[in-house]
Amino acid sequence: MYDFYEEVMKRKDDILHDIIELCKIPSVLDETTAKENQPFGEDCRKALDAMLAIGKRDGFVCEDVDGYAGHIDIGDAEDTFGILGHLDVVPCNKEGWNSDPYNPIIVDGQLYARGSADDKGPLIAGYYAAKIIHELNIPTKMKTRIIFGCNEENGSKCMKYYFTKKPFPNMGFTPDAEFPVVYGEKAICHMDISGEYEADNIIGIYAGTRPNIVPEECEAYVQGSYKQYQESFQAYLDEHHLKGSIEEEGNHTRLILVGKSAHASTPEEGINGAVYMCHYLRTISNNKFVEFVDRYFFEDYNGKKLKLRQTGKLGQPTINLGIITYKNQKAHLVLDFRVSPEITEERLTELLNRAMRPYKLSEVHDMSEALYIDPESELIQKLHNSYVEFTDDHEHLPQAIGGGTYAKEMPNCVAFGVQFPNENNQIHQNNERIAIESLLKATAIYTKALYELIKK
Repeated sequence: MYDFYEEVMKRKDDILHDIIELCKIPSVLDETTAKENQPFGEDCRKALDAMLAIGKRDGFVCEDVDGYAGHIDIGDAEDTFGILGHLDVVPCNKEGWNSDPYNPIIVDGQLYARGSADDKGPLIAGYYAAKIIHELNIPTKMKTRIIFGCNEENGSKCMKYYFTKKPFPNMGFTPDAEFPVVYGEKAICHMDISGEYEADNIIGIYAGTRPNIVPEECEAYVQGSYKQYQESFQAYLDEHHLKGSIEEEGNHTRLILVGKSAHASTPEEGINGAVYMCHYLRTISNNKFVEFVDRYFFEDYNGKKLKLRQTGKLGQPTINLGIITYKNQKAHLVLDFRVSPEITEERLTELLNRAMRPYKLSEVHDMSEALYIDPESELIQKLHNSYVEFTDDHEHLPQAIGGGTYAKEMPNCVAFGVQFPNENNQIHQNNERIAIESLLKATAIYTKALYELIKK
């Protein structure tokens, strides 16, 4: 019998080296440097080239699909098992990191870097799982195709394009969520809301860069001297245990409020700087846009104030206000909804339009379907059994999540790891990290699972 953990440990240094090299690349979407064969910008192109170079170094067949995505084939069977990961990352806050997010460091057994847990580290774990199966000369009925894209954090255009050019694998998983295995993912709706208002004492509000991140910092500008607001704003910060600042700029006042970033699928783990700012602004202004934000989103992460259905087979809905701008009396915000299939697109838009109508707001949106794989299927059962073998965890069972992954981009695919129960890898937050011991254990789990699914 194979000792897959021992095989992983033999390659520990190589695994860490490859992850660290990938994490040095700040592969955030950059449309200013987008061009042919690098549709998501220069740094995403560099990350794609770096991953392809790893496959070529190890002697595998590699292919670049027009800069959108690439793959590495390990084995030569006709049928294919897919492991899908992404190379792009979300932006980093200007402040809040204890180290350079693109200069990976290891402290107390934890690897700190943007992308270490989402999703460069897990992608390399999946790659080495397939590499180990190959190097042990285990006969397989399927080759493993490691597929990697560069736009998962902004709509997965990479994988949508890739699968117009390449066939779907027979089955697969993406190491881009949590353990145990995920049999269901909520539908995701991004709703772009806008409106115009008459001038009042609110000059501007700015927060957020991505719908799928809880915005940490919000900046607001209001008419009048800071002396009008200094006492009430500081009292508000103290009441809610928040950080912030206030200063005078000419004939108006600049307010900064600092919350806490988090992933949009778990907005309750963050503190939405934009929503908390609007809650304060409502005490000093009659601005109707501010009233709308405060009325429907303050201390409500599940849509109760919108009267969203609160239960479903994939759990409660979640809402994140990810982007807000208010300038020249023009209002704009982007909401990220994660909902069980029982909440239809028609019902969701009906409820939002009912709420927006008195505030003269309008919306456009796009919505993905939910994912559901039978928990009793071979794929789910073999993945889960591999997890249990290396963790002896019989408490945590196959699960549904709010996160959206590449699993939705192909049939018979699910999310599987890499974060373990009761661990927090700070995904999409300051000081993103992954425990090296957990990473190596996950690699062993992936190797065992792959063995069970593709062996002859």
